[in-house]
Amino acid sequence: MKRNILMTALGAVIFAGGLGVAVASNSAQQTNGEDDLNIAQTKVTLIQAVTAAEKKLGGRAAHAELNDENGKLVYGVEVINGTQATDVKVDAMSGQILSAKADQADAEHEGQGESNDD
Repeated sequence: MKRNILMTALGAVIFAGGLGVAVASNSAQQTNGEDDLNIAQTKVTLIQAVTAAEKKLGGRAAHAELNDENGKLVYGVEVINGTQATDVKVDAMSGQILSAKADQADAEHEGQGESNDD
């Protein structure tokens, strides 16, 4: 009986920890009350945006944040699939994937690392 309770509690902690990473990433970006208002205006949650991005690319989210792009609320989700990092933009109102582009910052960083190995 104690073992079952422990296993259930451990599973809940692991699940909550995984969700907490995505939520903490968004919370860390908040610097003022304006960000709180933006979150309240969205129809799609951060977790729903992350799930949509992961499903689209078949990878795992490493970072996610809510951005205001010219008055339009958009989630930016970085998805890792193998060694490829992709920046995915998800509409915060509809949940629609707006774009998915290779993460240029990671690609440039890898290129610099390769040139230093010579």
